[in-house]
Amino acid sequence: MKFKKRHSASEINIYTEIALLAEQHGAVNLSQGSPDFHPHPAIKNYLIEATEQNLYEYASVSELPILTQSIIQFNQKRENSILLNEKQVVVIPGATYGIHLALATFLEVDDEVIVLEPSYETYAPAIEIRGAKPIYFSIETPDYSVDWDQLKSIIRPKTKGIIINTPNNPTGKIWTKEDWDQLWEVIKDTEIVVVSDEVYDTVCYDNKKFYSARNHPQIKHRCFSVFSFEKMFHISGWKASYIIGPEDFIHAFQDLHQYLSFNINVYSQYALAKYLDIYSTDLHRQTYQKKRDFFYDLIQKTGFEISEKAEGGYFQSVDFHNLQPQMSDLDFTQWLIKHKQVAAIPYSAFYHDHRNTGKIRFCFAKKEETLERAISNLIQK
Repeated sequence: MKFKKRHSASEINIYTEIALLAEQHGAVNLSQGSPDFHPHPAIKNYLIEATEQNLYEYASVSELPILTQSIIQFNQKRENSILLNEKQVVVIPGATYGIHLALATFLEVDDEVIVLEPSYETYAPAIEIRGAKPIYFSIETPDYSVDWDQLKSIIRPKTKGIIINTPNNPTGKIWTKEDWDQLWEVIKDTEIVVVSDEVYDTVCYDNKKFYSARNHPQIKHRCFSVFSFEKMFHISGWKASYIIGPEDFIHAFQDLHQYLSFNINVYSQYALAKYLDIYSTDLHRQTYQKKRDFFYDLIQKTGFEISEKAEGGYFQSVDFHNLQPQMSDLDFTQWLIKHKQVAAIPYSAFYHDHRNTGKIRFCFAKKEETLERAISNLIQK
């Protein structure tokens, strides 16, 4: 049988490609947003405690009630509160799963979804697998602010959705309250659904405030927001996230979800609930801001140019044109691995046309010794 490719993305994603090359050359891997240090010991202890509970059978609901309640309470206690009930939350096996299934609830063949670039590479396949079409909107401003009139000009009758990512991967840009207000002015006379990727919500730096799509008084009735326990607790391998939305949106989501994964491992649900109750957003943010600042200070020694510190997320973007102006960002990334033993992600990976950008992205969510070793490699002659 001959199988048809269902999306336009590469057969091997850039993260796998870079990781394999990094391993081959013994490079310090600052490409993936996966911390190399242990999570808080409490969450491991709660996982052990979970094995003593009566959780051996399949859960009869998609998540344990204690986890649902912990999520509701956590969101209520945010600085910008998000008020939820039990019918507005679903625990899911990863944020990518949530985005795919959210799109599946409303997309039909030939519908269109706006994707703001630079963007995470899984968005387009999630749209195309549904038989729909991504419409790319490139943000060209140095500070990655949106030209709202230009955005409005690409909306057509077939435009059914838009994907937002804040804090953004790779730029670190955080949407403000005013950004959400502007978006509402663009979409208010349409039926466009907002799918908001908010997995870095707890790592906003320099007193920047996180605003969810759910914080907007109108958009909250027309959006899915996706969050990640993996990013909150730096437990990358757990595949544990959650999605929130209006009751009718979540009902449609559950209708599909029940026939796919239905739930995630119940032992991890127990541990997540217990740890979420004692989790400190402030401590988490302070930990990662120290890492961002530590890496920012170190990288000044390398010759890379940085226009501004990341506002949020795990990543710092740098410009390399002053170092290797003749190279594309992909070529430079490969050269960096082979000759400096440091792995990063080329910015071209975040554009559908793989344009040369002169930028790469480093992950600073690593141990200090890992970051120091990477910088040492970069400054060696």
